[in-house]
Order: sequence, then structure tokens, then C-alpha cells
Amino acid sequence: MTPIQLPNILIYLTGIIRPKLLRPNLKVTSIAQINFKSLKNQGYNAIVIDKDNCLTLPNKDEIYPPYQIAWNNLLNTFNPERVLIVSNSAGTKKDPGGIAAESVSLSLKAPILIHGQNKPGCSKDIISYFKGNLGKPITIRKKLIKENEKVIKEEKEDEEMLRLRWEDEIYKKPLLGYNHPSDSKLNERKGNIVTIEKQLKNSTISNKSNEIENNNNNNNNKEEEEELKLIVIGDRLFTDILLSHRLSLYLNKSKNIKTKNSLPSVLSIYTTSLPKYNDVRLLRWIEEKLSKSKIKGNFNFNQFKLKDKNEESINLNFIENKKQNKFIEFFKWFKISKWKEFYNSLPPLNLKNPKSWKPLPILFGLIKNLNYLISLIFKFIIVKSLNFGYNKFQFFFNKKFQNKSKIKFQE
Repeated sequence: MTPIQLPNILIYLTGIIRPKLLRPNLKVTSIAQINFKSLKNQGYNAIVIDKDNCLTLPNKDEIYPPYQIAWNNLLNTFNPERVLIVSNSAGTKKDPGGIAAESVSLSLKAPILIHGQNKPGCSKDIISYFKGNLGKPITIRKKLIKENEKVIKEEKEDEEMLRLRWEDEIYKKPLLGYNHPSDSKLNERKGNIVTIEKQLKNSTISNKSNEIENNNNNNNNKEEEEELKLIVIGDRLFTDILLSHRLSLYLNKSKNIKTKNSLPSVLSIYTTSLPKYNDVRLLRWIEEKLSKSKIKGNFNFNQFKLKDKNEESINLNFIENKKQNKFIEFFKWFKISKWKEFYNSLPPLNLKNPKSWKPLPILFGLIKNLNYLISLIFKFIIVKSLNFGYNKFQFFFNKKFQNKSKIKFQE
């Protein structure tokens, strides 16, 4: 039985009631750390990926430059038609007419889903796409380029034939002269023969295009017959990781005989790095607290992570110096320079922009103003005390001087 399509509020409630659903199978810093070839070798044949912070900066269409190589590797490893971009910004009700979605699709060279319900409630549409119920993507860049090249080639051939006919019939002979060429070369360029040759060429081209389409249809049918194994990549636990859980409910459970060490039918990958400061830090903090920053599954998913050559040695050195670093870092907080560095790393606080009213900047702003107020009070107290002392001393000195002058006057 297919599950009921629930509204997003109920799906979020299931995540709060069952926080284990918010735990991903694998945590990586970015898509540059994922080994897509090993995932393909394990039988995964389709990818659902988020746009913002995973591929591009928020509200941008171009790929984030550090992710370009990893994105190319993904498209080369998997068929581009089996890579689906699902975003809560482009392709939703916020994007009327799908203008932003089309721009993203052309920029990233991959299809993007047009969905009426935001993630994680659009799982039914995703399954329908991969099963072929939604048809082929509207824009397939590679096929368009090939067809464009064919059209340009045909146009050049037609232009060349027209030029040859013009040379024979107009340039070399009088315009009104009825021409009966006896030359064999000219016979080859008669209108009848030209049209026949053109028809033959068109028929061969159409046959080739039909063969290519048939091959593509056969390949697509083979992919549809294969068991669907999905990878979901995203930077939000409440949307992308819950989406992976919803997608797993749609897949046929009879084919997926699960054991303790078996791979799941839907593998969820959580990216932690944010290329640009995001406005939902509080929600991310809540997500991390609910999931307890843990991953699910007994399988060793770290084999799907790419490691640098020097990473192991760096990790060993880090473990050895961990206790010392903690001790040193603790005492650094007693320095003013450490607090200044931390304050400068915070986003700027603008009173005119409510989006910049974050807890930490407000707290540090209040502390800074309180510190300034205390310094003013302290200065006021010192100045007043000095004035009071000076006045007392002056009064005492004047009194003594007056007494001495009175005694001398009496003598």
C-alpha cells in the first residue's frame, strides 16, 4: 500500500515525536566529500539533491565554485535524467511560471522538480518522476545541442547546393536563356536530382534519429525495470532527511529484505557546511538537539566519504593534542583579544533590519553598552570623589589658616 500524502505540519510533528527520523545515514561537510562512484557500485541509481547551500548560494542559480568539480563528477557518474534537483525556493508556488526553475535547470544542467507542496511533502511527485509517470524533463541540454548541430549542418548543405545551382544557372549562363546542359557535372546538379538527394539525406537522418530514440527508450525501460535505490542529499534535517524517510515508505518493501548490515533503499546524506550565513540558525540548532547530532544505521557509511591523503595523519595528531588544546583554549577566554575575535566573528547588528536581531549579537551589544555605562558610572564616581576630597581638604586648610591668623592677630 502506498502511504497517505500528509501535510507538512503532520510530517514535522512525526519528526518531533520520533527524533530518530531526523538522523541521517551519513554526515559530510559538502558534496565534495561524497564518493559517488562507490555509491553507484552499491546499486544506487537515482539522486535527489537540494539546491541552496548544497549546490548554490541561497537565491543564486550558478554553482558555488568550490562544488563545481564534485557536481561534474556526480553528473558523469549518474545519468543526468536520474539526478533531480528539489528545492523549496525554485519550482514551488514562490516561483510563478517556473522561471527560476528553468534558469536553475539550464545553469546546473539537470532537471528540477515543479511541485505544489514543499519538502518533505512532495515525495509522491519524486517517485512519480523516477518511475516515468511525469514524462521526460522539458529541457535536456545535451540532446538540444546535438539537434542544433544537425540543423546547422543541414542548413549549410542547403546553402551550398543553392550556391552551386546559382553559379550554373545564373552566374555562368544568361538569366533568360533556357539551359540544356550536356555536361555530366551539371546533370548531377539538376533540381530533380538535388531534391531526391535531399530526400534521401532527410530519410537517413530521420532513420538515425528514430534509432537513437528507440535506444534511449530501451535504456529508460531498463532503468524503470531496475529496483529504485535513491540518495537524498540536503542541508536540513526537518526537510531533506524527513523527505528521505517519506520516500522509503513508497518503495516496495518486498524487494528490500533488510538485515543489520544491509544498505537502505533510500540513503540520506546531510551536508553541514554553509557557504553563506543563513537566517535559520535557531531552527538548525533545534534540529541538532532533537537528533542529538547522531547518525542512524549499523552499516559503515564512512566508506562513501572521500578522504585526503594527509587526513589520517592530521586526525592522529588532533587526537593526541586534543586534551592540551582544550586546556589552552579554556585559558584563552581570559584574554580580551579572544573576546574581541569572537565578537568580530558575529554577524553585524542593524537596528533597522529585524533579520539581524539574533540572540548572540543582541547579548554582546547589551554587554558592550552595559560595559560603557559602568565605565561612565565609574568615571563619575571617581571624579565626584576627587572633587569631594579636594573640597574637604581646601575647607580644612582654610579653617586652619584662619585659626592661625586669628591667634597672631590677638597676640
